[in-house]
Amino acid sequence: MKQWLMILYVIMGFSLYGCGGSSGGGGSHTQASLRVIHAGADAPKVNITANQSALVEGLDYGESSGFAKVASQNYEVKVNALLPDQSTLTVITEDYDLKAERNYSAIAIGSVADNSLEVLVVENADSAVASGYVRVQAVHGSPTVPTVDVYVTSPDEDIASASPALTLSYRQFSDQLSVPAGDYRIRITPEGTKTVVFDSGTVPLASGTDLLVTAAPNVYGGNTTSPVVLVAASGTGASVIFDQTTGADLRAVHAVSDAPAVNVLLNDSTTPAVADLTYLNESPFLQVPAGTQDVTVNVPSLSADVLKDIPVSLEQGKFYNAIVLGSVEASDSFDIELLPFEEDRRKVATEAKISLVHGSVSAGTVDVYITPTSDISSASPTISNFVYKQTITGVGLMPGEAVVSITPAGSKTVAIGPLTVNFEGGKLYGAIAQDAVNGGAPLGINGFDELN
Repeated sequence: MKQWLMILYVIMGFSLYGCGGSSGGGGSHTQASLRVIHAGADAPKVNITANQSALVEGLDYGESSGFAKVASQNYEVKVNALLPDQSTLTVITEDYDLKAERNYSAIAIGSVADNSLEVLVVENADSAVASGYVRVQAVHGSPTVPTVDVYVTSPDEDIASASPALTLSYRQFSDQLSVPAGDYRIRITPEGTKTVVFDSGTVPLASGTDLLVTAAPNVYGGNTTSPVVLVAASGTGASVIFDQTTGADLRAVHAVSDAPAVNVLLNDSTTPAVADLTYLNESPFLQVPAGTQDVTVNVPSLSADVLKDIPVSLEQGKFYNAIVLGSVEASDSFDIELLPFEEDRRKVATEAKISLVHGSVSAGTVDVYITPTSDISSASPTISNFVYKQTITGVGLMPGEAVVSITPAGSKTVAIGPLTVNFEGGKLYGAIAQDAVNGGAPLGINGFDELN
């Protein structure tokens, strides 16, 4: 369908069906509907209270609560950030007068780091979507992205001669648009240009679909060229729509202490994706297609494959590490293996994040302490009974100086460390417990990101 037909359908939708936002319609005449959408890219998980009663708990970036029915009255709404020490910090307090038979979408947008985090409230009438139609409302929620044009077309339509369906600046939102159910394609360009910076590909929208779509900062893996993702909130939750070129990010790590340099190849390619990777080193993140990647690890000095076509499943928009670990030594039981794991790499302004891997074939099961000082005599482990090949990611730490110590499980005798680290909010830290070069003691930590 052509762009002018799309606009005609939108006009017809308004004239025939009005423009409310649906939480299902047909609710109580004394109640309002309220949901919360988290689109603050560097904000932590949050709890939301209304008049001191819990409304939403543990809402993370890119998520939306469902609509909750609440009495129509004035509410003091607080957004409470969840901090790594299990405390909360109230970052937003606002009063809202919620009216009956209306629905309200409270969208957290902006940045904690520059104190611009705020709640943008979108209000609509509480009404059902007409049969055979979908209803969509768009919000510009990405603070670093200037004014944009939004094209909503059939999947195959060329936008070269089309007019945008919407033009939005940061904090602006459209009216609700009612269009026939079907397949659509959403493209975003800087205002007045045809340079596409986001392309959804084909998006099927079934009859009755009712979405509030927020353009939010892209902090995901697999795509560094598109500045936004679309957080599509329904009445019950949300999903993230990525640019159609988005894959996943994959990083290779050499953790075999007695092995020479290796090449890493993907999907039977004869050209290494990573060449001459040596022990205690890691590659940059590589953008690769989502789906299954077959990973081969080759020792070029021996012209031999040590791992061949190991399937690794990668989801769109995520970050992964592929760690080669084990031992060449035939007398031990630690065969060379590939350990893939997903890593949480969203930077949160109120905390440092650390990811840890047990990659030492000599260390046995360990306890990990992250403490204010090197004295762990009365401390409990931050991570207890950490076993070989175990991984943990996205552990939030309060900003400030701390000491990392690793002991045999159940012991207070430090085997690795103590290592003093100044953890900074909004930064990422990673470490792999490793043997010395060629194996055995002294044990150590191979740090990456801010620990590199």
